Amino acid sequence: MPSRNIAIRKEIYDRLSKERRAGESFSKVVLRLLNQRGPLEELWGAWGRAGRTDEKLVWRQLRALRSRGTRRP
Repeated sequence: MPSRNIAIRKEIYDRLSKERRAGESFSKVVLRLLNQRGPLEELWGAWGRAGRTDEKLVWRQLRALRSRGTRRP
């Protein structure tokens, strides 16, 4: 598989090294961390005083994005 070299700061390298599991490449560490998603409910409190209508809207938009295969706007 083709590869690319990237430059990262030492602090980022150190953090990736700590996340690295036995026998895991740095590429796999990055993929694993990028693919981790938590439930949306964990973040709901950070959005302030959003009401139930707002929550339904967020879920509807999230489902629409996921159905198109879009992970991030």
